[in-house]
Amino acid sequence: MNSDKNLTRREESTPERIQQRHTVTPPVDIYESDTEILLMADIPGVGTDNLKINLEGGELLIEGCRSQDLKGVLLAEMYEVCDYSRAFKVPNTIDATRIDAELKDGVLTVHLPKVAAVQPRRISVKVG
Repeated sequence: MNSDKNLTRREESTPERIQQRHTVTPPVDIYESDTEILLMADIPGVGTDNLKINLEGGELLIEGCRSQDLKGVLLAEMYEVCDYSRAFKVPNTIDATRIDAELKDGVLTVHLPKVAAVQPRRISVKVG
């Protein structure tokens, strides 16, 4: 008996179907100002339903799933169906309660506001 045939039969009869997807590390621009750190990640084809952003243990994890739920006939494809994943260490100077994110035109923007104690403050001098 051929073991390859048995393997094929088992795979066909299993109720679980495993989808092989390529995981991509998205390119990210990082900016820092006096008040925040700003991350801008390119994740084309990902909708808010397929996007997770978690902060746990000082690590920010961005995960997204590019879907191909578009109607019509595909004429050209520049991006493959894939998963996006990228992790960042977040300094303790970030106010985790005020982190905000927005997704527009395939670009995810994550605002990481700094705690007030580390933001520069101008001290006014009084005349005496």
